[in-house]
Amino acid sequence: MVRETVEITGEVIQDEEAGVPVRYYHLERGKFDCVQSCQGDLVVICNALADYAGLLSEYLEEEGEQMDACGRIQYELHIERCLKIQKLISEQIGYDREAAIEKCRKKNHRKDEDVGEDAVVLAARRKRNAAKKAAQEQNNN
Repeated sequence: MVRETVEITGEVIQDEEAGVPVRYYHLERGKFDCVQSCQGDLVVICNALADYAGLLSEYLEEEGEQMDACGRIQYELHIERCLKIQKLISEQIGYDREAAIEKCRKKNHRKDEDVGEDAVVLAARRKRNAAKKAAQEQNNN
């Protein structure tokens, strides 16, 4: 798992350095413009949009009755827009969020646990290893 994470991180760094142009129409400038990005960034955007739409949906379920009709409609439209953008980008880059989550769960043999737990474990290991290394260096000096 750690080796794969290191390999993926290396690939992401290479992609970020290479940069992939994302072309869009800039309304204020009245012309097409371009930003440099990479597939990994687009995957993060897809995940963020899906997560944000989910949070808005939860909020709407919990607080929706206390909102006026205009507020509920505004939230619903925002949720739809986030999901539309997420779907558009996902289709264009060939990313399937649900398949990625399922693959991660299967890989870790923990279908019912939070997939973010691995990141916490890795961070704790890294901190422990750094502390050991610092202690060794201090003992050598």
